[in-house]
Amino acid sequence: MIGKKSRYRTTKTAVAQGTTGESVELLELRVPERVPAVFFARPEEGERLDHLAWRYYRDAERFWRICDASDHLDPWDVLEPGEPVAIPPDR
Repeated sequence: MIGKKSRYRTTKTAVAQGTTGESVELLELRVPERVPAVFFARPEEGERLDHLAWRYYRDAERFWRICDASDHLDPWDVLEPGEPVAIPPDR
């Protein structure tokens, strides 16, 4: 089940046939909504996206909002200290 805070909560689903013939419900591809940045943060040594999400949203699981504000940022990327990271609004 997808949580109400998930970025996938409104993503449509599709049904496909699994390898053994069973029906499997899948999420359709999600095209990220372009989210404008409010400002740019400069992460410190050892900071990750969840740290920035906690600092600015008080919710570490909202790291995906920061990813959606950047064309090149992936949730698994290591943040470069001092390199600007776009921070979008919380909504």
